[in-house]
Amino acid sequence: NAQLKSWKVLTKLRCCPHRAGHLAKAIHVLQNRELNAR
Repeated sequence: NAQLKSWKVLTKLRCCPHRAGHLAKAIHVLQNRELNAR
């Protein structure tokens, strides 16, 4: 939950919950790839 709060794109999200879930998963994958690349 702490990570979700830091994703500012989700604060202004206006779409169906199903699509929001896919977006959250995609952001999570990108964030993990960035952290593992360091």
